[in-house]
Amino acid sequence: MRKLVIFCLIGLLVVSALPSHANTPFRVWIAWNVPPDFETMLAPLIASGEYERVESRAAADLELVVTPYGGAITSRWLYVPVVPFVSLADNLAFADIQRYWNGDNLALSYLSGINTPTTLIISASVMDAMTYFLGEPAPTTMIQIVPEAGLIDQLWRQRPNVWSMVAFNDLTPQLKPLTVDGVDILSADFNPDTYPFMIEIGVRGDDLALARAIEDLLTAGTWRGSNRDPQRLTRVVLSGVTALTRATAFAMENQGITLPAQNIMPFLADADVLHTSNEVAFSQQCPYPDPNAGTVFCSDDRYMELLQYIGLDVVELTGNHINDYGPGALKHTLDRYDEVGMAYFGGGHTPDDARAPYIMEHNGNTIAFIGCNVPGPFKAWVSDDRPGAAACDDAYLAEELTRLSAEVDVVIMTVQDFEYYQYNPPPAQVTRFTNYATWGADVVIGSQAHQPQGFGMVEREGQGAAFIHHGLGNLFFDQMDALSTRQMFMDKLVIYDGQVISVELFTGLIESYCCPRPMTVAERQSFLQTIFQASGW
Repeated sequence: MRKLVIFCLIGLLVVSALPSHANTPFRVWIAWNVPPDFETMLAPLIASGEYERVESRAAADLELVVTPYGGAITSRWLYVPVVPFVSLADNLAFADIQRYWNGDNLALSYLSGINTPTTLIISASVMDAMTYFLGEPAPTTMIQIVPEAGLIDQLWRQRPNVWSMVAFNDLTPQLKPLTVDGVDILSADFNPDTYPFMIEIGVRGDDLALARAIEDLLTAGTWRGSNRDPQRLTRVVLSGVTALTRATAFAMENQGITLPAQNIMPFLADADVLHTSNEVAFSQQCPYPDPNAGTVFCSDDRYMELLQYIGLDVVELTGNHINDYGPGALKHTLDRYDEVGMAYFGGGHTPDDARAPYIMEHNGNTIAFIGCNVPGPFKAWVSDDRPGAAACDDAYLAEELTRLSAEVDVVIMTVQDFEYYQYNPPPAQVTRFTNYATWGADVVIGSQAHQPQGFGMVEREGQGAAFIHHGLGNLFFDQMDALSTRQMFMDKLVIYDGQVISVELFTGLIESYCCPRPMTVAERQSFLQTIFQASGW
């Protein structure tokens, strides 16, 4: 007890020795090159009247500065080079950025694929950060400073000879983050300690002001130790048609059930949530696969091993073959998903079950999956007396998507639309998908497409841009007759702090009637050019 009293007396002496502010507010000075996000972090403190911002550093009790020497409380702020989503570029070299900054305007011409000068389009605050990273740019360096609100429009308008740099938390699906010397800021194994585009912001000042500010910042909950916190990141991989039947199933029987996945696992390695649209029910009466069979499909129960092997989390049930083997097979399939712990949506035992969203949470991000089937056929749709896919009911969806948008962070809508073997989506489909985005879906995916289709972006007031992909193509299926049905996408949504900030595209080519592999660089560029053209870009 005597020791406790002595410590308390010492504490009182220390506090009494600190400067007394009585009822005067603490004065805060923010350095010119501190990112504007920090003004937002401090806003609750300023609004309380107990802190005030001052323009004189000498008069301040507290200062926020960009510093390599830290402070009583610090934050790491990361930046990433970007191009418009429509770009074919994926990577750049740090040495080339340095050359560009020093006046070689051709150093990054490979980003556009044209040997012409490129222009760096950035906001004023990011210009300050780049000057901190790289020093003052050469007078001849082509730099265009624009208001932050107009940055994306300028990049898209002036493409392809442009690039930019943005804070990690300012990424959107309209921008494509570039890897730097192969280092991907979106990946799970990213190490910020060796990343060149990072600044540290420190809070410094007199002891009393620092102690109070730290307490108040933590109480307010606005201070962020980084704008890239791994505990706020979620990666959702969306994949296309899965049909473990016919020639695909024959290959699995003869070469191993997990054979189709062997070349795609690296892309799936850091997925927190993996989705596919499995169009085919499992059946205990499913015959041995015939590569030349017709279009009435089933899958052997043993093929569940493949879905477990890839780490499938969420199964979409909007497919038009879902009831090929009758309601008994689908009921059995739903039981099997329940047994192995795979969630499902877009179909179910009853109409209410089928159209209900699946809602999940990961790293603080709440995500809703909802799906439906537009064309049928009738036997595929759920009814009061049989399981099946949810029919698309726009009156219901307009209300439900609006509700979900208000209640969860990210709404993912998947649609089994009419099948068209073309890269450009038909106008009626574009209208439907745009409506779903306008009503509240942040991501809209076409699950019907055996041939991949184009993209869309829908601007929404106060909600950011919604991402539309009209068709992913097949994941595991045997359509080898045309190049277009062998081509396929998987879309990796990167969600940060409740927002979709990026979409990474896996581009693959299906081989041997079963097995997607990554495209070569040349195949990928040709494919993306085709898809971007089909998107009207």
